Amino acid sequence: MSTDELRAAAATRRELGHDYDDAILLSLAERLQRVRRRPTLFQETVTLVIALGSIGLGILVALSAAQLGAVGGTFATIIAWICIAVINVAHARSR
Repeated sequence: MSTDELRAAAATRRELGHDYDDAILLSLAERLQRVRRRPTLFQETVTLVIALGSIGLGILVALSAAQLGAVGGTFATIIAWICIAVINVAHARSR
């Protein structure tokens, strides 16, 4: 959204008065929702590294947890995958 659009909305509000505040704000909100930032190359690279790193960590933990026995290995693998999921969800929500 450009400054010209914001100035136009302010001018419209001055002309129409307080009765149309809600309509003007809803119009601005709709425009803001349409304007979405595209991720940069750096952001895309970080996402790819996190995704591939998660897969690699999961495989390494599963392989090393096999030596902990049936119960210990299963428990370690579950904890590791929960941590990996939390990291990925936190990254996804930050975008």
